[in-house]
Amino acid sequence: MEKIDFVVTYLDSTDKEWQKERACHSGEDFDESLNNEARYRNMDNFQYWFRAVEKYAPWVNKIHLVTYGHIPEWLNVNHPKLNIVKHEDFIPGEYLPTFATQAIELNFDRIPEISEQFVNFNDDLFLNSPTRPEDFFYKGFPVLQMMHTPILASEAFNVALFNNMLAVNEAKSPKKRLITWRNFSLRNGFFAVAANLLMLPVLLFFHKFIGFRPDHLTQPFTKTIYRETRELLPERYKFASKSKFRNSETITSWFLLDYLRATAEFYPHNSFKFGKMVPMGLDQDYKKLLASQMKVLCFNDGGTEIDFESEKVRLNKALNEKFSKKSEFEK
Repeated sequence: MEKIDFVVTYLDSTDKEWQKERACHSGEDFDESLNNEARYRNMDNFQYWFRAVEKYAPWVNKIHLVTYGHIPEWLNVNHPKLNIVKHEDFIPGEYLPTFATQAIELNFDRIPEISEQFVNFNDDLFLNSPTRPEDFFYKGFPVLQMMHTPILASEAFNVALFNNMLAVNEAKSPKKRLITWRNFSLRNGFFAVAANLLMLPVLLFFHKFIGFRPDHLTQPFTKTIYRETRELLPERYKFASKSKFRNSETITSWFLLDYLRATAEFYPHNSFKFGKMVPMGLDQDYKKLLASQMKVLCFNDGGTEIDFESEKVRLNKALNEKFSKKSEFEK
């Protein structure tokens, strides 16, 4: 079995040095709507991320913790599976400093000694039940769901999805295929296959990709797919990498997943059963969700309308009940 690494980004938005440098670079191009507090606030539950990995993915080869420079005080930095990676360790100097997730994630293949196959996590993505390597890679292929869906003009965030799909259609690769057996594999789930059948006339009429349903879950990548797409679209990568902050014109790491779907270089699965993105709020029963058989849960705190502090307390209480035992990643 090939080695599989995990990559997780960590941010301590209370770091005074980080705050000062961020303020120095917030100029005229700074878009407050895309870089608000919700993008940077600390959930104070990162230790549960490590406890979940130790419990549910003991097979992981290495964990690369990507950070501006700050490290949790409780972290056991001497753990043999842990690699602390600062931005300057892998992002070309011409792009630093950066406060944009896109710029950081689109350079992950440059992390020294990262394995060919790796899985990208955000720190709000928790393993929730036992996993196997085959949940992320099968016979060398990243495991993904394929579900064709038009990109809706329903929220500002969908501009990123549009940019990604535009880049997929721009990429001059002979490997792209509008129709393959993967479109109609029931491994995607019945609903996804039905959607793909419904979209078939549209795909054939325009002869372009119109969009894929994004998974706000773990992201299985290979170094090869990074390098292939960077060679195909160097200006797209360069523009994203030089962005100091999130903006509405760059591609994101989800572009890589879309490209994998467009070239049929993935193995299908039903992500509706694999994981769930949970918007935090009073209507959520965190304890019940954590008792489910979902393999991955994303607790999204992006909404500005929630009482963040009280929801954080509720969520962290439920996480502590499930993951009460300290991991070897903690001092």
